[in-house]
Amino acid sequence: MALKDILGRLFHGKAPQNVPAEGADTVQPRPTEPVQTEPIRGSWAGDMVPREAGRGKSIERSGGGGYMSGSSVRLEWVSRETDADGQPLRTRTPKALTVTVPEVGFLAAGRPYASRAQLTARKDPHGPWAKDVYGRDVLVLAERFPCFDSSDLLYEDRYFRWYFLCRDGKLTCVYHTDDTPTVTVTEDVHELENQCWRQMKEYGCFDA
Repeated sequence: MALKDILGRLFHGKAPQNVPAEGADTVQPRPTEPVQTEPIRGSWAGDMVPREAGRGKSIERSGGGGYMSGSSVRLEWVSRETDADGQPLRTRTPKALTVTVPEVGFLAAGRPYASRAQLTARKDPHGPWAKDVYGRDVLVLAERFPCFDSSDLLYEDRYFRWYFLCRDGKLTCVYHTDDTPTVTVTEDVHELENQCWRQMKEYGCFDA
């Protein structure tokens, strides 16, 4: 090795590794592609669909420091298939069964849930639909606690929440009030809050 090379190494030290030579092309890292999530376009297909069958009783919801009372609609189920006069061939009146149980373990629409989070295992960030842990379509609705002054508007962030499933021509509702340890499960819903029914129709939940 030449004396010139030896002196150069002594005075300049070891060359750093992985540094491209001057004038060489540098490789720029590719930007990370955003993850595209398909929206969940839920609906509940079936031979029978619900329709209004009159005015229901007033439904009261409370808990967690909040209270809400509202009118309801009474439902009945009718077949999509109709006779020559346009009347459904079959009708069915729901037989509702309601229980209030801890939210850490409950049954809904024939399946067990360890928590409410399992009802929304995959959420649509831009719409009201979700998929539960079994891959079933869940309609998720919510209404904020009433706000009576500017302080409420600033700090009130609790909601009344409804999770709806539909299986075998029966509507199941899992209801929860924020800051409470329970859920109220209604199988084969007969009376439904007006605002929930209105939103179901707007979202086309039962469109074939």
